[in-house]
Amino acid sequence: MKYLGILFAALFFLSPAQAMHNSDHPLSPKDWKEIMEKVVLLEGSGLLPTLLPVIMRNRDTLQLTDDQINAFRAWRKANYTNVIDTMSEILEKKVEFRVEALSPSVSGEHLIALQAEIQGLQQQLLKLKLSCRELVISTFTEEQWENFAFVVSDNPKLSSLLSQAGAIDSEHVH
Repeated sequence: MKYLGILFAALFFLSPAQAMHNSDHPLSPKDWKEIMEKVVLLEGSGLLPTLLPVIMRNRDTLQLTDDQINAFRAWRKANYTNVIDTMSEILEKKVEFRVEALSPSVSGEHLIALQAEIQGLQQQLLKLKLSCRELVISTFTEEQWENFAFVVSDNPKLSSLLSQAGAIDSEHVH
């Protein structure tokens, strides 16, 4: 029941976000911030953290150029709907899985197939997020990466990942 409530809350918040995204006008920074706060509700549906909201919230600290900001906004415009739709579908399928798993009439084969469907959706989401990651990697300067590490250190969810990434990087250097 808890998951169903989360799903309904996420869908409730996404309806206005979708309407704002589909308008002919680009999203204002305020609209973008509002939308990305709602995306946080869906963050657990994929493995790769969502980087763009953190980057855009800290664009002054990161000293993003106009070209970088425009590139990130273009990525967002091209991919936002797919990301949100995929995240929402993953959440729906996870709720469906949990509900059906408690039904004695549902077979194990059906649950395995449903899990495979969820994993396929997670792979689609990963591919979308990787395209954003590639954009960030290809556009950030070394100084921006250093500043990004500083920005991420203030984000509890991402800071632990960054320290682990540093340990992995040092392993690959040796």
